[in-house]
Amino acid sequence: MWSKFIAKLSSFHQVKVYGKLIPVKPVLIGGLILLLSGVGYYAFQDGEDGKLPIPQQETEAVKQDGKIKISANTDIVQKIIYTKCKDEEVFRTKPPDNLVGLTFNQVQKIYSGWSIEKFDTKEIEMRLQVDSLCREHANNMFIGIKDGYVTVFYGVPGPKALVKEVTKIPINALMPQDVQELRQGLVVQSKEELLRTLEGMQAR
Repeated sequence: MWSKFIAKLSSFHQVKVYGKLIPVKPVLIGGLILLLSGVGYYAFQDGEDGKLPIPQQETEAVKQDGKIKISANTDIVQKIIYTKCKDEEVFRTKPPDNLVGLTFNQVQKIYSGWSIEKFDTKEIEMRLQVDSLCREHANNMFIGIKDGYVTVFYGVPGPKALVKEVTKIPINALMPQDVQELRQGLVVQSKEELLRTLEGMQAR
């Protein structure tokens, strides 16, 4: 539609005013053509999506970094997840002096291996995954039963214990009193005590 109108307009070099023909300069025609072309372009663009581009919003981390800083009253909550036993330890402390006044990005650089899940003036939460056993499982062992065999476990007797090793000692070869102790969980304090206890069970 616009192309036909512009072509027709370009063919006119004179207009009639009060019965007289007045020449029209090509420059005026050219300017009018450009104006109409611009209007047509924006009308076409508006018809395609009907929306103007929206500026990209600031990320939450950037906004936090510019506005929120650690104070002496901020609670720092650190969660450590031990992947080998799936246990989680949580520590809640107040910030040391070297953290007071720091922003999100500054704290992230100091705790580069941690994932900061919450950052505001009241509380900061961060999480760290460690590929090892927690202290409870790493520092404790006991002897119990699994599938009819004497078994060594990490941790303390209970549902959270982890199997360290299933021995070849069947419980039906043991004294009833020994079996009862194993069902309750026989805690050992060292590797030496563990080896002595297992050797004694094998000899029976």
